[in-house]
Amino acid sequence: MHWWSSLVTISRDGLRIQRAFAAPSAIARAVLSVLLATVLGLVLDDPVAGAMASVGAFICGIGTLLSPLRHPVVNALGMAAAFSAMAVLGALVHGTTWLFLLVLAVAAFATGLWRTMGIAPGIRGCLAVIGLMITADLAPDVHGGLVIAGWIAVGTGLVVVVQLLPPYGPRFAAQRRALAVLYQSLAEASVAAGSAGLGGAAPFTAARQALDLLPQLSRPAAAAMFGLLGEAERIRRALHTVRLTVAAAGQEALAAAAHVLGDISRTVASGREHRTPEEAWTLLESWAAVSPMRGPRDLAARLRTAEQLARRSTDDRLGDVLEPHTEVPGLYAGTPSVARTARRIRAQLHPQSPIFRHAVRLAVGVVLAEVIGRSIGGWGGLGISTHGFWVALTTMLVLFPEYGHTLARGWGRAAGAVLGGLFAWVLSLPNWTPVGLAVVAVVLAAASFVTLRTGQLMLNLWLTTWIVFLIHHVGGLPGPTAWARAADTVVGAAIAVLIFLVWPTWSTQRVPGLLAEWLRVQDRLLPELLTGYADVGATDPAAVDALRARSRQVREHLEAAVEQSHAEPAEHRGPWSSVQLEQIRTQVSTVAGCATLLGEHLPRTPQDTVPELTELVDPLHEHLTALARASAGAETVAPGALRSVFDSFTARSGLLAETPDGFGSATTSRAVLLSIATVDAVEALTATIASRHRRGRHAAA
Repeated sequence: MHWWSSLVTISRDGLRIQRAFAAPSAIARAVLSVLLATVLGLVLDDPVAGAMASVGAFICGIGTLLSPLRHPVVNALGMAAAFSAMAVLGALVHGTTWLFLLVLAVAAFATGLWRTMGIAPGIRGCLAVIGLMITADLAPDVHGGLVIAGWIAVGTGLVVVVQLLPPYGPRFAAQRRALAVLYQSLAEASVAAGSAGLGGAAPFTAARQALDLLPQLSRPAAAAMFGLLGEAERIRRALHTVRLTVAAAGQEALAAAAHVLGDISRTVASGREHRTPEEAWTLLESWAAVSPMRGPRDLAARLRTAEQLARRSTDDRLGDVLEPHTEVPGLYAGTPSVARTARRIRAQLHPQSPIFRHAVRLAVGVVLAEVIGRSIGGWGGLGISTHGFWVALTTMLVLFPEYGHTLARGWGRAAGAVLGGLFAWVLSLPNWTPVGLAVVAVVLAAASFVTLRTGQLMLNLWLTTWIVFLIHHVGGLPGPTAWARAADTVVGAAIAVLIFLVWPTWSTQRVPGLLAEWLRVQDRLLPELLTGYADVGATDPAAVDALRARSRQVREHLEAAVEQSHAEPAEHRGPWSSVQLEQIRTQVSTVAGCATLLGEHLPRTPQDTVPELTELVDPLHEHLTALARASAGAETVAPGALRSVFDSFTARSGLLAETPDGFGSATTSRAVLLSIATVDAVEALTATIASRHRRGRHAAA
């Protein structure tokens, strides 16, 4: 894609309005907190108190709506503490410009690093830094800043209080949502054509991350949900097996399985049991009973177990008597939250990390935007002079680690600010009574909450309207200040885009490093699984579980990088074309599916063992090691090398006679077929990697 086509595509994405909304109850709580803050200002007859409390409630309310994985009260407490503390810090450094800029740079850098915890935590970090800028930049003096910080803290406290009000949802709501999405994805994949849908890593990763956030004391009560994740792993493997071994005659039974999975999803999400009609179970179990293959029987049994676990998850007390699920032992044991967070952030502290680059860009960009904003002044008396708040805020919220997201957010936010400025100017024309002002302010805040996830255009339209309208009537500023706010936003968005282009992170250049990292994980996982065929219980379940989790995480990053690369200009393409990148993504999913099947059919009895397969461990290890180096830019691995070794091995061992055309046992035959499929998948990936159209080394950027 050329530069111009890339810009057109991204601009169109930035203006797209999505139909995505937060939970109605969460939106209602956020609106109620702003309403209470506004009423407090009316009761005290103090416009500044009402406005600042509303700002605190508004920002903290947004933090509670951003993909909450923890309990709403915990999210609100964390957001309230961070935002209020930063507001106090901003008041203390007010008036000392160099100190403020230094603190702002450090806070922005830390926020950028915090982005490694996910998009929502990264945005919450940005929202907390806004508290620093409000009091340091907009307060009249240190004392006035502390007063503003106090009222902001009151507003954030209202958000916390509102979260304590009924109605209360089911316990572990965030974990239930993640598991419900996972089971719904399995339901859709079970009736989809082919097995491509079964390779999706994102739902499994999201469910693991949600469960991993639970404190150790809560895990016994959540044992049923850990069990549901474990059964989802087994159900996916059973579906893989069915796709591989059962013809189209099983489609009606798979539709019944999808019905069961959908009901499990609804039960988990709501905390209330949704029973599957007996007709679906009868069809499913009849199909399993007449099938000569093990896959349908395993699938039916595991669906029964998952349904029972879903039913037990509706009663918190029943979870306490469940044993930890053997499929996810490492996850259930867990890692202390502080240690886990420190480890993830520490892993990003190197210049090649996209998160580290993002943190540096954020620190430099926000400080530069603050300086430029102060230099601009008040746009000829239309804005608030001697501050760079709006410019710096926009730069911080537009800058993302990726090219496409940064440009799309910049364009959408700027367009929304211009439209919001126009609307705010219209609203500033009438003379509002205090009550009328309060009503309009709450309505505008509610519109911002509702459109939070619909895209930057709609969000910033209502956000700009609300902020400018509020400031006009509190500060007594003229109506045309709305245009200064819009102009500051356009400048801030332009700075964010320029900062990214000066020191970019191109997803196409990250693909080789991510692919190499994923291959290194497979270099450990596939030999571990093949070793498991030597004897019953030869594999370490905890090690396999950890390697699967790591494989999914890296594959999710790889797939995201491939997706993001399609919007990037051609000049920054990596070693493979767009078509080749899609082939790599498909082939990576195929190799992952082979690993899934190898793990599913590990021997359960001594008669199922195939010790000859362990001879493949060393050749496969050497091939994957060389392939990982080739992916990162080293010498190309010639396709066919692994196939040659495998053919020699099978001819020497006599295992080819164990295939369905031979006379061996069904279990040995299946193991040989799976090993053949694994070699074929790795060879296909090798051929695509070897087809790179640019020679030389490509470090992960």
